[in-house]
This record gives sequence, structure tokens and C-alpha cells, in this order.
Amino acid sequence: MMAFSTALSRLTALRPRHYLGGIAVLSLIFALYGASLNAVLTSGESILWQEWWQDPYFHQVLLFSLGQAFLSASLSIVIGLLFARAFFYQSFRGKAFLLRLFSVTFVLPSLVAVFGILGIYGASGWLAKLCAYWQWDWRPNIYGLTGILIAHLFFNIPLAARMFLQSFYAIPNQQRQLAAQLNIRGWQFIRWLELPYLRQQLLPSFVLIFMLCFTSFAIVLVLGGGPKFTTIEVAIYQAIIFDFDLSKAAFFALLQCVFCLTLFALSAIFSKLPETHLDFHALWLPKQSSAVKYWQFFCLMVVSIFILLPLCNVIVNAISADSFLTAWQNPQLWQAMGYSFTIAPLSALVSVIFATALLQFSRQLHWLYFPYLAHGLVNSSMIVLSIPMLVLAIGLYVLLQDIHFNRWHLFGVLVFCNALSALPFVVRILAVPMNQNMQYYEKLCQSLGMQGWSRFRLIEWHNLAKPMQYAFALACALSLGDFTAIALFGNQDFSSLPYLLYQQLGSYRGDEAAVTAFILMLVCLGLFFMVEKQRD
Repeated sequence: MMAFSTALSRLTALRPRHYLGGIAVLSLIFALYGASLNAVLTSGESILWQEWWQDPYFHQVLLFSLGQAFLSASLSIVIGLLFARAFFYQSFRGKAFLLRLFSVTFVLPSLVAVFGILGIYGASGWLAKLCAYWQWDWRPNIYGLTGILIAHLFFNIPLAARMFLQSFYAIPNQQRQLAAQLNIRGWQFIRWLELPYLRQQLLPSFVLIFMLCFTSFAIVLVLGGGPKFTTIEVAIYQAIIFDFDLSKAAFFALLQCVFCLTLFALSAIFSKLPETHLDFHALWLPKQSSAVKYWQFFCLMVVSIFILLPLCNVIVNAISADSFLTAWQNPQLWQAMGYSFTIAPLSALVSVIFATALLQFSRQLHWLYFPYLAHGLVNSSMIVLSIPMLVLAIGLYVLLQDIHFNRWHLFGVLVFCNALSALPFVVRILAVPMNQNMQYYEKLCQSLGMQGWSRFRLIEWHNLAKPMQYAFALACALSLGDFTAIALFGNQDFSSLPYLLYQQLGSYRGDEAAVTAFILMLVCLGLFFMVEKQRD
């Protein structure tokens, strides 16, 4: 009873300005997702679970979704680990730049990468032209499982390499020096020294990449090549757009949510290592044999070429396109640029405001000795990752289908959906500096009676300026390349750059697609390097 009264007295210390914004954002998220899920599950005809569960099409979609995700995650982990080990032990010029360039895949729109990959491995791509030049009777087939795996490897090998590099940098120099004194080399060195650190990242990395590949949408939609190569998320999209079968979409949506929640829970349980800054200085590395050096440089060269070629193809195709200048006269391009360059910063601003309101409430709970409640409040924002954005978009589509939509309604829906999709990343970025401000300055602000805008401007902005600029730029880049929501709501009068690029790829307008992909990549690269500058 005494503990309850103490807790109650601490909670009464909260002022409305501390919790109203956070509760409003949290209520909005849960209400919106709850209403969307309910709309999907209750729309259309009654869902015959037994009938759908025995449908061969469902078995094919489920098995392919799991199979391609398992293959993509396994190959990404193996190749990423080999690259990370070679990258760690070898010194060469441009090492920091290569690592930064590998990180660009995080903000690169999926369709831009798909365009670059088609230009390399497609039927008329660089590889096909090389085979024709050497008169080899072989033509690559990019569509189907092969293309999906190549695109997933392009995105996930750098992610896996970054995660494993954290483990290599976490090994103390003293342990490497001791291993050298004891003449521990080769497999024994890996087994006794590296594997204990790498083991902590193996399962979390695999689960994370598996979840990303399992929920892949734009890549499978473009490179799938037919119903044989369809994932659950693409099946939801096809059920809505082509068949308007809401019961089928509801069944696949619920199945998607169950799998994603399970994978998200596994990822949360096994993820232990936070992201750390990778420092190239103060490292003691043992000498390696010439054979090992040649092998590691071979790994570095092959993986680097694999990642860089699609990016180079986008640039070359755009510059050498016959319609490079005439493409700028296309009114659809300017319309898509106008919507994209307006939606992206507004979505980023909304995402930063939502994250700030949630963290304001969370850090007050932590200050009042409710750490578990504060931690749970922050983790509640991660519901966006566990329930795919396509499910939310479909729910909104069903809820609002009777409303006569104009472009401003669609504009608001896109801004809100893109803001929610970036919210987990913004929360992760701002959580630490906002909590540090609470620990450092709360007593000072209480003694001076500072609160509200004056406190934020005079006290907190000094430490929050760079993290907020970083979060805003990252959210802006993610929103700029998002294709999930616009895939449902886009039309000829309302489109974004990713939606326009998808239409151009579908209608084989390669020169126009090259210019659109080049613009998207150029803007995202600019935002990315702005993000990296803010981090430094």
C-alpha cells in the first residue's frame, strides 16, 4: 500500500504539458492502426479461414515468402561477414569513404536500386552486352527469384557488414596481442577470439534481414515477374488493386501481421549490442599471410563492384540518355517532383514532432522512477515496424473509400503515412540526447522556473540541434523514397517520384526512367551526406 501511494504521488507530479502530447500521439497511433486492421478484417465477405488455409495459392505465396527471405538473409549474412572481416583487417585508401558509401543503401529508394540492377543484369544490360561482345550464347534472366535475391543482397550485404563490423571493433586489442603471443592463428583464431563476439550479432542480424526481406514490396513487385514469385505483401496489393477481394487481402494482412510481430519480438529479444561509432584508429592488427590478404582483397573488390555497379549505371544511363534534356520538359516529372519535395519535408517535420512528444512523456516517467513504463512507451512507437505500412494503407483505403477524395486529401494521407514509417528511426535518434538533457538540466530548470518554449530554446536546443537535424534529414530521405502508400493512393493527377519511376519501368520508358532515378538518387545522396555530416 505504501509503494502504491508513493507511485501515485510521483505520478501526480506530472504536469499536462509533460504527457498530453505523448498520450495524444500514442492514442493516435493505436487508434489508427486498430481502426485500419478492423476495417481490413471486417470488410467484404466473411473470411473463410479454412478455405483460404487450404488454397494452393496461399501455400505457394507463403512458401515463397519464407524461402526467398531465408535465402536472402543467409546469403547476406555470409557475404556480409566475409566482407566485414576483410574490411576490418585490410588497410587501403578510401576505406572510410567506402564504408560511408555502403551506408547509402539505407536511404536509397528501392526502385532506384531496381533500375540500376536492371541496367546491369537485365536482358539488355551491361552483362548481356558483355556476353554478346564475347559471343557467349547466354542471356541473363533478371526476373523471378534471381532478381529478387540480387536486389535483396544489394541492400542487405552492407547492412550485415555494418553490424558485424561492430563486433570486430568490440574485440579488445589486448586479446589480439595475447593471441599473437600464443601463436593462435587461422581457424583457431576465429573460433576462440572472433566467434564469441560475432555470435552475439549472428541471430539478431539474421532475424532483422529476414524480416526486411519477408516484408519486401517494391522489389518483389517489379522483379517478381509473375504469380509464381509473389510474397504476402505483394499478394495483399494484388488482391486490392486487381481483384478488389477484401477478404483475401484481410487474410493475407492478418497473416503478415502475425509473422511480423513474431519476428519483431525475436529481434527485440536477441538484439543486445547498440550501434557504436566505428573508429579506424588505435587498433592493433596481427600480421596476415599473403594468401589471406589476396583472399580478403578479392572479397573487398567483388562486393564493392557488386554494390557500386548499379549506382554507376543510374548515373551513366541518365547522362547518356537521348531524352535527358527533353525529359525535363515532361510536366509529369515536375508534378511528381513538386509533390515529393513537399511531402518529404512535411512528413519529416510531423515525424520529429511526434517523436519529441513521445520522448517528452517518456523521459518524465523515467525521471519519476518509472523506468519500465518509460521504456515501454518508447518501444510502443516500434509498432510501425511490426505492422507493415501496406496494412495501414489498405485499412485507410477501406475506411476512406466512400469519401470523394481530392488531391489535398491524398496529400494529407501520404504525409501522415510517411511520417509514421520514419517514426521508429527518429525516436531511436532523439531518445538518448533528450534523456541526457533531462538528467543534466532538470534540476537547474526547476530551480530557475524555466519551462516550455524558453527552456527548449535556451537550455535544450544546444544539445538537440544536431540530433534533430540528423533525424529530420533521415526522415526526409526515407519519405522521399517511400513507395508503399503511394502505390495504393497514387494516380495520374497525384504521383511522387517513386510512383512515376514505377510507371516508367512498367511501360518500358527507359530514358525517362533513367532521368527520374537519377534525380531520386541525387537528392537522397545529398540528404545522406547531410545526415552523415550531422553525425560527425
